Amino acid sequence: MRHREELAVRERGVAAVVRSLSIRRSIRRALALVPLAAAPLAAQPAQPRADTLRLRLRWEIAEGGAAVAESLGVLSGIAVDRAGTVYVSDRGATKVWVFDSLGRSLRGIGRKGEGPGEFTSPTGLVVGPDGRLWVRDVTRISRFAADPATGRLTRYEASAPGPTMGDWMSDRASRFTADGALIHPEFNVVMRDPAQARTGRFLVLGADGAVRDSLVVPSFPGAPAMYARVSIDANSGRMLRGLSHVPFAPLPVYDVTPRRTLLLGDGTAYRIREVDRAGKVVREFTRAVAPVRIPTAERRDSVAALKARVDSVAGMRTRVQGAPPEVWALKLPEVYPPYMAVYAGVDGRIWVRRWVPGGEARSVFDVFEADGRFRTVVEVPREIAVLPTPYLSLDGIAAIGIDRETGAHTILRFGAAR
Repeated sequence: MRHREELAVRERGVAAVVRSLSIRRSIRRALALVPLAAAPLAAQPAQPRADTLRLRLRWEIAEGGAAVAESLGVLSGIAVDRAGTVYVSDRGATKVWVFDSLGRSLRGIGRKGEGPGEFTSPTGLVVGPDGRLWVRDVTRISRFAADPATGRLTRYEASAPGPTMGDWMSDRASRFTADGALIHPEFNVVMRDPAQARTGRFLVLGADGAVRDSLVVPSFPGAPAMYARVSIDANSGRMLRGLSHVPFAPLPVYDVTPRRTLLLGDGTAYRIREVDRAGKVVREFTRAVAPVRIPTAERRDSVAALKARVDSVAGMRTRVQGAPPEVWALKLPEVYPPYMAVYAGVDGRIWVRRWVPGGEARSVFDVFEADGRFRTVVEVPREIAVLPTPYLSLDGIAAIGIDRETGAHTILRFGAAR
């Protein structure tokens, strides 16, 4: 029970953070899943290569531009079906929003409740190989098929129980294995086996919702704690969001592929390992990338935001656990990490999210073929959120953005120029 209360506190804390521009900018960078490369400084990033694929913004659901944007709550997942229809789960509004390929709002799915087709906290959207839409919830996973009248995946079909005490607040997308099993992330729950050191795991579920297998994401040596906490008394404490590491600190990245392998980055360099369930390295994804210096203004804002958090617990410092010396010293790196996140794209390719200087409204990915060969750079003209997991394909990207001025969620759809 205490763990679920802590998760609820974390969610409320994040919502409060995004309302402050300076704090939001620092904490968003600090909480991203990124490593730090130990390499010489580069003054500025290299100009985009000729083989960069620039996707244009096809449509955007944002405050001031679309009436439905005023009703968006806490967006937790995004998926796209074969017809280009976009589905967005919303924990705040307790429903799944539906938009056609032109960005027009259509009739959504579900409402708050526990009946068929209703939700408590929807997240983790994915369109399966069977063409159906799967939605995770607190205690179950619901499946939606095509409505005969519209072709959209809005017709409730069935549900199955999810894992006991599952990770119902995760914004990581569900996945499917090549043989049709559902992969369910589990990272924000109390470890059932404390003796096994791990970051978390991906559960492989059968059609009945029962756990058939698990892929353990190992612990990363030197990685910071998930969160810092302060002891209130001998039996309780309070989480301190944003104090477990400094902004731009080396953090691990990971994802799972349809091949039931893990993508792991430990933060030492631009090197993503693909490993099987036994921990054997199957292949690596690497690229020579010059490090980029963090702009002075961005470092200054980040230091100021971190100092405000440190000052807020000054009288409790001796009782704080999980905050490293760099936090108290306000010591930030001078260069961006070599990558921000790694994803297994819906097109079977591996997508590595790169850092770009703060203030630049764009997102950049290095895209690799599944066999490890570098394919291309993909760039979009907006800054998208690391989580919820974006929908990634060379044919187009669908993602959640966060407005820098208001902190409001936006829905972004990108595609190739026509």
